[in-house]
Amino acid sequence: MVTITDVAKAAGVSTATVSRVLRNKDAVKPATRDAVLSTIKELNYKPNALAQQMRTQETRTVIVIVPDISNTFFSDILFGIEECAQKYEYQILIADMHGQPRIESYYFQAIQQRTVDGIISLSANVAKNLMEQVAEEYPIVVANQYLENYHIPNVTIDNIRAAEAITEHLIRLGHTHIAHITSQPTTLLYRDRFNGYISALAKHNLPIDLELVRYGYSSINDGYEQMNVLLSLNKPVTAVFAAGDVMAVGAIKALKAAGRRVPEDCAVVGFDDIEISKFWEPSLTTVRQPKKQIGEASFRKLLTLMQKKPLTQMQEILDYEIVIRESCGYHLNRQVPRRQ
Repeated sequence: MVTITDVAKAAGVSTATVSRVLRNKDAVKPATRDAVLSTIKELNYKPNALAQQMRTQETRTVIVIVPDISNTFFSDILFGIEECAQKYEYQILIADMHGQPRIESYYFQAIQQRTVDGIISLSANVAKNLMEQVAEEYPIVVANQYLENYHIPNVTIDNIRAAEAITEHLIRLGHTHIAHITSQPTTLLYRDRFNGYISALAKHNLPIDLELVRYGYSSINDGYEQMNVLLSLNKPVTAVFAAGDVMAVGAIKALKAAGRRVPEDCAVVGFDDIEISKFWEPSLTTVRQPKKQIGEASFRKLLTLMQKKPLTQMQEILDYEIVIRESCGYHLNRQVPRRQ
């Protein structure tokens, strides 16, 4: 087995110099660094990860907490995180909450035992006081959730504005009885989208009927079930805003099963622009998030914290797009960017 001493001898430097190169320290001349890296590659030297961890107190591991791994929306965010992490030789562990907030609390407490170097949460379901308490001492970034008045690094879009914008699109098409299918109201993400929906109705002086707001899990099945509940109310609903594309797909399926045409009898819009959205029949009008960019920005922010460097920006709000397709009854081959 090749050791660090073997590398040092072959490169004609000290073991301390090899160690500095491996730790990306600045105090190494470029020519020396190149010689050491070339020797490492030539000898196929593999540093002892356990020994490195004991010396640096680093695990080179980050946990990413996902609300529900079966929701394909998260795959592009995870890809962005993982691709960025690999550049800096970090490994990613994915923790699936299965919709249970206590699982996220467990991992927030785990970082205090230094079993990982940092956390990226795509859920932010932990109590604010616990989240801020842990974030004061340990690297934590929240992605995909808009955290207002939190002292925690955050990468997201403005879910309230985006939900308001897509609801207003339905209003501009002439709809005045718009239902809302959403998920757990305890989740900040869905609260924001609900608030955007309510804000749009209020802005246009439309009646707010909370019986038209249906709660379930973020799944095709629950979208289907909640749409059936709406149909059973016998109210003049002509449009539905679903807080996630999977719920919108379920709603369309329920409408078709009931003999209703989409969009002629009832328009449906979603949120997230997952892959199935453009292939569903009819194709789904939705809010597109820059998912991969959210992942990349989140890891870069976490890396800055793990390197104990100051953040130049605590909250990073990225752009979104309203992607107009067939399901709302106004089919354009263009995208409507968010309004500033």
